Amino acid sequence: MKPTRLFVPSPKIAVQLSKGKGRGVFTTVRVRAGEVIEAAPVLLVPKAQQDALVATFLGHYMFQSDNKKHYVIGLGLSSMINHDVDANAEFYVSIDTITIKARRAIPAGTEVTLDYGWNPEEWAVLGIEMPESQLRTGKGLRPAKTP
Repeated sequence: MKPTRLFVPSPKIAVQLSKGKGRGVFTTVRVRAGEVIEAAPVLLVPKAQQDALVATFLGHYMFQSDNKKHYVIGLGLSSMINHDVDANAEFYVSIDTITIKARRAIPAGTEVTLDYGWNPEEWAVLGIEMPESQLRTGKGLRPAKTP
C-alpha cells in the first residue's frame, strides 16, 4: 500500500539570512495576493500544559487557533517567519493546520512577514526593544478570519 502524504514542503519559500533578523522565510517565486504560501501541520498543545509552555522560549512560537479554544505550534516554516507591522502575509490556524496566505502580491526573493501583534512587554521577554512603529496593530497573534 502506497503511503498517503500528509505534508509536502512548499516550493514557494526557503529559509535565508534576513538583514538584522537572523534567519527569515523568503519567496522563491512570485506569490499572488490571497495565494496560499504554505499549509503545514501543527502540534496541538495540551490544555493542561499551555500555561507552563507559555512561560518558556517555545511560548513565543505558539499560535491561537481560529476558534480561540486551542494553542498550537506551527511546523513547516511557519514558525520561522519574521515580524513586520506592515506584514505581507497572514495566518489561519485550525487544530491540525496552519495556513499562511499572501495579503498582497509578494515578488520572488522577498521576505515573508507576519504581524505578531505583540505588546512591548512580550518583546521585552526576548530582550528586544521594538521601535514604536513596529508594535501591536490589532492583527497578529489573534487569528485572522477563516480562509
